[in-house]
Amino acid sequence: MSDGAMVNGEQVFHPTTVRSPWVGVVVAVVVLSSLLPLGMYFYYGIVQSSLSYQVGPAGLTVEMGVGRVHIPAGEVAAVDRLADPAQSRRVAGASMRGLQMGWFDLDGQRVYRLTTAGRDLVFVDTAPDAAAARAATRYVFNPTDPDRFVALLRAAQAGQWAAAAGTAQEVVFRPAAGPSVLGEPLLLFSIAVTVPIAVGFPWLVWSGARGLHYRVGPEGIAVHHLGRTLYRWSSIRRIQRLDGPLPRFFRVYGASLPGYHVGTFTAGPLGSVKLYARRLAPPLVLLETSTGKVVLDPEDVDGFLQAVDKYR
Repeated sequence: MSDGAMVNGEQVFHPTTVRSPWVGVVVAVVVLSSLLPLGMYFYYGIVQSSLSYQVGPAGLTVEMGVGRVHIPAGEVAAVDRLADPAQSRRVAGASMRGLQMGWFDLDGQRVYRLTTAGRDLVFVDTAPDAAAARAATRYVFNPTDPDRFVALLRAAQAGQWAAAAGTAQEVVFRPAAGPSVLGEPLLLFSIAVTVPIAVGFPWLVWSGARGLHYRVGPEGIAVHHLGRTLYRWSSIRRIQRLDGPLPRFFRVYGASLPGYHVGTFTAGPLGSVKLYARRLAPPLVLLETSTGKVVLDPEDVDGFLQAVDKYR
């Protein structure tokens, strides 16, 4: 629909066309940032559901779906049961009811933890000169049969696997069952908060920018943006064309993206204004109404003002 076209007795005017890839970049960043907490929880859900400790003559392999930790038998410095810690503090990683993954401080000692519960723990220390595994690190696990886990890994460390495991080539231990990560209250809160943002924000920007236009008719000037706001002729005190240097617009409430500026702004000597524009460059149109100032951005400013003179 071209500017100046008549629709229901009103002349239609569109804002200045602005083509910028940056609005897409900003929207993408907001969407990805909003979904990041949800993605992290699903990541930890995969870790929890696939976590296993595999002990064999070659050593220990911890599978977690998205990666693995391998500690060769020759790089195991010590393995034993670990007393239930009186104090446990996350340093970096995840600390949920059903999964503890990352660096923790257990009773004052720094450890790397891959567990699903806080009891029946075992530790595996790596040698200071370890090459395949992280050197001089204490790992903490919680296999369902911790005593057998310790016995088998010690046998592998000593080169006595057959005597301890018989014909078994590998023994897989699952971690003790814990509450599902996907049932975490914080996950449900994240979904409730982030998904509406990730879906609603791009929809609002796309719908708002695409549908923004102005109509001048017998009743007054209507701004169409996610709805219709009518400024009646009786409430409009003054209409002014803004040329030359413009004050800088600072957003108070609303959106200010490349090619899309709507909401309440403050603009130097103009004070507080309602802004409905695609670009912030002259010429613009200022409406001074009984409810405040409004700044519009019709692409055909002259045609817009002629329509104002016609109907006003």
